[in-house]
Amino acid sequence: MTTDEAVAEIAGVMKKAGLVWLSWGGRRAVPAWFAAVDGAYVVLADRDGSAEQPLPGLVDADAVEVVVPAKPATSRLSGWSATVRRLEPGSEEWTAAAQVLRTERLNAAGLGNQLDRWQTQADLLVLEPTGTITAAYDDAHPAVTPPETSATTRGKRPITLHRRASRRPKLS
Repeated sequence: MTTDEAVAEIAGVMKKAGLVWLSWGGRRAVPAWFAAVDGAYVVLADRDGSAEQPLPGLVDADAVEVVVPAKPATSRLSGWSATVRRLEPGSEEWTAAAQVLRTERLNAAGLGNQLDRWQTQADLLVLEPTGTITAAYDDAHPAVTPPETSATTRGKRPITLHRRASRRPKLS
């Protein structure tokens, strides 16, 4: 498969996606919403812990693995690799990409100052396909061990398993 054919196939797959899973630098994949702009895909990465999507370290990554989930969330439609490029805030390309991304943003708060907030608190990153498709459709469930956490159970289970109390209080 040539690079142009791969990019065309990626474009067809990305039309069906509402979000993608991104992994870079050996990290676990994280979900990200995106917008298609002139054959490339733009994501918004939070810079200062604001209300935008957290993608820590993506701005410094050279390459990223993109996984497009299929509609049943237990399978993947495709996987491909991309290069990462940061757009300079205020440039003509940044403004055009931000306008397209703004229309794709769901549940946006503060639409009046959204672009100003993005200039100061977030990075617009372009994911340009390299033409390498890493995974085709796979309907096998990708079982992954959950990340380590400090969460724990409350304590012992109640003694009354599979039984109800013999007397219920009357409802008045």
